[in-house]
Amino acid sequence: MRLTKSLASIAGAALCAPLAIAATSPELADLAGRVHYGFYNGDARAIEAAQAGLDRQPDSVEALYYRDFAALRRVQLGNADRDASKRLEECADREVDAELHGVAAAEAWVLVAACAFVADDDRRVVEALDQARANDDDHPRVALVEAWRVQREAGTEVADNSEVGAAFEAAVAAFDAWTPSIDDPDWGNAEALVALGQVALARGETRAARDLMERALLIAPDYRLAVELRAKLQGNRAP
Repeated sequence: MRLTKSLASIAGAALCAPLAIAATSPELADLAGRVHYGFYNGDARAIEAAQAGLDRQPDSVEALYYRDFAALRRVQLGNADRDASKRLEECADREVDAELHGVAAAEAWVLVAACAFVADDDRRVVEALDQARANDDDHPRVALVEAWRVQREAGTEVADNSEVGAAFEAAVAAFDAWTPSIDDPDWGNAEALVALGQVALARGETRAARDLMERALLIAPDYRLAVELRAKLQGNRAP
């Protein structure tokens, strides 16, 4: 499926393409925050409510981005009903208009790649990541989606697979080196830290795992998975 409406054509009245995807209105920023809250707290209903609010927003590059992002988060939480699955497929099939360039194009394409990954369409993941790199080869969410792919290929043998650890280390390093603007979309860093912490925990590296969970919780204080893993680690002595 290929959508006829692209990210930039939705904002066709604009005189030029934006340099970055940003939650530019207070309402849109609030709705994006509600999507983050719902994901980190495991609250699919909060994401659904935010998505309904996003649907009522005027069409723009930013509104479409966050509608797709909400669909991604819903399905990542296991809420793959018909509406969420359809929206995820639309995100995965999204064609980013050539008028977008640089950071904005990379941001749009990496979200397509993330949706395609969750939709289990690896061909599309590769296509979208290639496009993202062509526009910003240092984008940290490119490294994160690549790490997801490596982890999926490794299956359950995470502790014994050095490639998985190296992939998430690369993602964490990419986020550490990144200097986003205040309006840039804000997702992926906490997930990369927690994933690397899980690898460390599987290897018995409890001190490193605790440090990574603490770093993740500084970014997303209510991140349920990080809270649960930190609680599991409490009382354990580092080797």
